[in-house]
Amino acid sequence: MKSLAIFDFDRTIVDDDSDATIINRLKEKQPPPEWEAGNHDWTPYMSNVFEHAYSAGMNSEEILSSIESMKPINGAEKLITTLAAEGWDIIIISDANTVFINHWLKTHGLMDCITAIFTNGAFWQSGRLFIKPCMNQTTCPRCPSNLCKKKALTKWLSCHTYASFAYCGDGRNDFCPSTAIPANGIVLPRYGYPLNSLIEKDKSSAEPLIKAKVCPWVTHHDILSALFPEKCPPQIN
Repeated sequence: MKSLAIFDFDRTIVDDDSDATIINRLKEKQPPPEWEAGNHDWTPYMSNVFEHAYSAGMNSEEILSSIESMKPINGAEKLITTLAAEGWDIIIISDANTVFINHWLKTHGLMDCITAIFTNGAFWQSGRLFIKPCMNQTTCPRCPSNLCKKKALTKWLSCHTYASFAYCGDGRNDFCPSTAIPANGIVLPRYGYPLNSLIEKDKSSAEPLIKAKVCPWVTHHDILSALFPEKCPPQIN
């Protein structure tokens, strides 16, 4: 029976935030729209950003070049290719979008390693990038309406069976799906990032929600060592 590895994308596979990369690039041309902290949904805001980018003359080549330039986490390419070679299914669940994730994976030679991607839809129209929410959910209070990662994972698992699980993420929105990883699985939070802090807080609660083993990471070499200890001795960071 196969094993399943689940990854976030921003600051988990790439060592940056794809949306922030475009916002920063847009600043070179004109001020981007301001984020309203009270708005729980990021996706409509990014739609405004892409509208501003289009009006500022930021074309698709510039946007894709910015995405392509994002550096992978140290060891990410080796981790993903090793998982694929070992027969693992690899899915990405991300609040980015299909255009960004697909382009980065293709230009870095990793697209064929990925089994499935759950993220916001995106498409070009007359040179402008448009975004469609991955879902419209109202039942999970932890997550925004456009994506509950736990719902996406649960839907995938309703059609697939695995012997073991590994979930790798960094952000607050990775806590919810981490609660779906069974006790025989492993949750891999990026050290020093919100997911790791939330898990530490959860550990001290009367009834912890995280049932799986937890192994924080600094580089993806740490993850390789956690998943394949017999092949990958721990790295000295």
